[in-house]
Amino acid sequence: MEVRPKSLPNATLGNPYYAKIEVFGGIVIDEFFTYHIKPAKSGLELSAPFKFGSRVSYNDLEIKGTPKVTGTISIELSGGTYGTMSCPGRDFKKVYTIKVEE
Repeated sequence: MEVRPKSLPNATLGNPYYAKIEVFGGIVIDEFFTYHIKPAKSGLELSAPFKFGSRVSYNDLEIKGTPKVTGTISIELSGGTYGTMSCPGRDFKKVYTIKVEE
């Protein structure tokens, strides 16, 4: 499993923020995908855009919003993928930190 990019760009307090995250190595199972953004009221949100009609893809994620706090915002992602007859499902975990300056 590979989660890209390696790191997310820093942000500026009160300015719109946007970054894409992609998960490679299998189809992410929506029931097992979790995330946490700390602090909770940072102003940033994670979304999984709709793909292939009305299906949500947890392989293609977006972080967006307007930072409301200075310091560090952490984003922790974890999940797993479907297995096949020749390849077992795999788990992933990734923690990003975004530094927010004035």
